[in-house]
Amino acid sequence: MKRAILIATLFSLITGGSSLAAKEKTFKQQQFAVYYVNMQEIINNSNKGKQAKAILESKITKAREEIKKREKEINKLKEELKSPVLSAQAKTDKERQLQQKIRDLRRFRQDAQIEIANLEKQYTMEIINEVVKLINNYRKEKNIPMIVEVREAGVITADPKYDLTQTIIKLYNKQARQ
Repeated sequence: MKRAILIATLFSLITGGSSLAAKEKTFKQQQFAVYYVNMQEIINNSNKGKQAKAILESKITKAREEIKKREKEINKLKEELKSPVLSAQAKTDKERQLQQKIRDLRRFRQDAQIEIANLEKQYTMEIINEVVKLINNYRKEKNIPMIVEVREAGVITADPKYDLTQTIIKLYNKQARQ
């Protein structure tokens, strides 16, 4: 009798243990992975991001050229002011011109910086809005429970197999061509 109870107890432990293992396996299957993207990488490496960067660099180059041109004009006026043959009236006029050109240069620099910053913000927001829609559709299509932005989520380390950045860049480039 004692032997039968011992065998029954052992059997229940063994089968209970296997059902516990089955429950653990089921629990593991129910766990979900958190996928992630790096938005900055998408902005920098997508075709549209590269186009925006090229446009911004072109505007920066043009602004620098204009600044150099204006600085040369200012330096020329400074040299002319050093001339001893200038009359008092001519010197006063040149000083006024010089001050006006310096103010114009400052305004131009400020305006150029503001314009470039606004353009960069506009292009970035446009790309982000389009990419967020794309990511949301991708998440629904692939039945992914969650996709986070790796830098915003404060991720310290993550398995690269859950990184969707390159996949999203490819899909975004493909969408942009259509």
